[in-house]
Amino acid sequence: MRVLTALLLFLALFAAAAQQKSMKGADVQILETKAMRDESKISVDGRVRVISEKPLRGLVIIFDFRSPEKEVVTSQRAIIDDGLLESGHEGVFHSEMADSARAVRYTLRAFDVHDKELRVANPGPYPVE
Repeated sequence: MRVLTALLLFLALFAAAAQQKSMKGADVQILETKAMRDESKISVDGRVRVISEKPLRGLVIIFDFRSPEKEVVTSQRAIIDDGLLESGHEGVFHSEMADSARAVRYTLRAFDVHDKELRVANPGPYPVE
């Protein structure tokens, strides 16, 4: 009985340790972002910081504009930097696109220049004002 209890305890600890290792932190943090409608376009401005443990090979932000039903209406791509980015590096983005009347909020995704998806802290949704 003691051996079985010890074995179960060992397996539970091993499973918990494996789960903690698989949960990695974010690579990119959205510091601030704002989208404004202006006549016939939507302008998006903001700041982003690299918080990855390893350097990133470039940074590309994708804005997914969503309808009131939360479906993606359109997407916009902004290249922040195409060089090697160390942890702590901050970048700014400014993007303009044609106004889409159904776009009421947006979320952000991030990729490196080789289209590897990065984990994002604070991806949204954010309102389009």
